[in-house]
Amino acid sequence: MLDKSKYIYSYRAFSLNILSQFSIAGFEPANFKEADVVIYEDDVPEKLPDTLNKGVLFEASAKGFLLKIDAVARYYAHDGREIIVNRTGNASDSEISAFLNGAILGALLHQRRMLPLHASTVIYHDKGLLFAGMSGSGKSTLAAALVHDEATLVADDISVIDFTGSSPGVLPAFPSIKLWEDSLKHLNISFEMLQPVRDELKKFYLPVEQFSRKPVKIDHLFILTSHNRFDFEVKKLQGVDKFRVLKKHTYLFRGIPKTGLEQNHFRLVNQLAEQVPVTLLTRPNAEFDTRKLIDAITDHISRDQNE
Repeated sequence: MLDKSKYIYSYRAFSLNILSQFSIAGFEPANFKEADVVIYEDDVPEKLPDTLNKGVLFEASAKGFLLKIDAVARYYAHDGREIIVNRTGNASDSEISAFLNGAILGALLHQRRMLPLHASTVIYHDKGLLFAGMSGSGKSTLAAALVHDEATLVADDISVIDFTGSSPGVLPAFPSIKLWEDSLKHLNISFEMLQPVRDELKKFYLPVEQFSRKPVKIDHLFILTSHNRFDFEVKKLQGVDKFRVLKKHTYLFRGIPKTGLEQNHFRLVNQLAEQVPVTLLTRPNAEFDTRKLIDAITDHISRDQNE
């Protein structure tokens, strides 16, 4: 029986009820009777005894994922239910959160047989829009610009796909967006009063009031990329190209191979590719103009509706 008195904080994110012994930056508090995930501090092994997949900072097995961040902590997620944190020195809760609500949570979502994409999602003009892209592609900045233009945030950086409805949707994450100082300046937003993601980084949590607490159907899925030309390019993807690009933009995909999660991941990506339109949105390398991006998106949606 779980002793809830040991857990001060309770949150809900990605349809999961989460109990934690320490605060998690950006997450939204919630009340519930039963926890799906517990997060606590304890000893974490230096190595996994049954490692099947290994990277520079992580080790993965069939049921466990170990992440080692120098001067911050060692994290161990296992069985999709527990995250154990072994804090290094005087690392703050904020520093712990920086990796907890990123890679380690992504690993736990895979363990729960869910599909997290490296993407941000908003509701804009009554449409569920998902923006996937590699780090630095501008998906969070674009989501923040759309929220400023009266969109509603669903998820930032990690969008977990919901397959319980008649068509795929996105589960609500938490009401904040992580933005670099340059992006905040681009959006004319002051960062002076914002909480930093980590003390040494010029990246901040931007709280968002317009936040959906219900799953949102995906109407359009955009892949953000760039090229060396001076034009914006919008291209609808078909068939195997959709599958490949969704596989590429799976959050923490590098942690999946050899762990036994491949078959489930293949099934979910294939199901998403079959049911949702996927569009490649390419901008000039030298220019990141959110207004032009939004115009390209709305023009594409309008043309798509008229076809």
